[in-house]
Amino acid sequence: MASYESSFLKVSLGRKVFIVINSIILLLVCLTVIVPLILVIVTSVSPDEIVARQGYVLIPASITFANYLSIFNSGYMPAFYNSLFVTICATVVSMIMTLIMGYALAQKDLLGKTFFVRFVVATMVLDAGIIPFYLVVRQLGLIDSYLSLIIPAAISTYNLILVKNYIASIPESLIESARLDGCSEMGTLIRIVIPVSIPIIAAVTLFYAVHHWNTYFQVVMFINDSSKYTLQVLLRQLIFQSESAVSSHSALNNFKMAVMIMTMLPVLILYPFIQRYFISGIMLGSVKG
Repeated sequence: MASYESSFLKVSLGRKVFIVINSIILLLVCLTVIVPLILVIVTSVSPDEIVARQGYVLIPASITFANYLSIFNSGYMPAFYNSLFVTICATVVSMIMTLIMGYALAQKDLLGKTFFVRFVVATMVLDAGIIPFYLVVRQLGLIDSYLSLIIPAAISTYNLILVKNYIASIPESLIESARLDGCSEMGTLIRIVIPVSIPIIAAVTLFYAVHHWNTYFQVVMFINDSSKYTLQVLLRQLIFQSESAVSSHSALNNFKMAVMIMTMLPVLILYPFIQRYFISGIMLGSVKG
C-alpha cells in the first residue's frame, strides 16, 4: 500500500485526475452489474409478505428458501432438465464439429482453402431468413424434436474462426512429427492438437454452452410439445402471465427471481472452472488469420 501511495504521488496532476475519474467510472460500471444481481438473489430468498409489500428487496430482513423448494416441486424442474439435456448434447456436437472443421481449415495445403474460408465467413453476413430456415427444418422432419435445437446451431462461424486461427498458430513441426510417426489426421487432432488447444476449447465451450442454454426463439418455433419446453420458455411465460392484466394469478417477484437464479446457475457453476483459459484462448485465437 505504501509503495502504491508513493507511486501515486510521483505522477503528474493530469495523470492523477485521470486515475480518479477512471476509478469512479469503473466503480459505477461495477455497481450497475453487481447491484441488480444482488437484488435478484436477495429478492429470491425473501418471504412472500415482504416482497408483496415492497416488490423488490435489496437488504434482506429474513431469509427463506421456500421459493426454491416450490421450483423443485413444480413443473419447472422438468424444463430445467430439458435445458440441461439440450445444452450438454448440443455443446458436445458443436465442439466436435467445430474442432474437426477448424483443424481442416487450418491446414496450409488444404485444396480450395481460400474458397472454403470465404464461404464460411460469408455466412456471418448472409441470412436466408426465418421462413426458409423453418421450411428446411420441417423438410428434415425435425419439428418437435430436440434435434431441431442441436443440428441447425451446431457450428458458430465466429467460434469456428477462433478455433481455426488457434490451431493455425500451433507449430507445424508438432503436426509433421505426428504424421511422420504414422499418425492419421484424426489421430493427430486427438493426440496432438486437442491437448495443446485447451485454452481455446475451454473458451469456445463456454460460448456454445451459454448460447444453447439461453436458446428461446428456436424452442418456440420448432417445439410444439409443452413437455419438451426448456426453462427459458417457461420463465418467459411466467413473466408474461404475472404482468398480464387479465391474469387471475400473479406470481410474486421472489418466485420469478428464484426461477431466474435457476437459469443462471449452470453458467455460474461452469465459468469458474474455465475462466483461467478464457482470456488466453480468445487472444491467441484472434491474432492470426
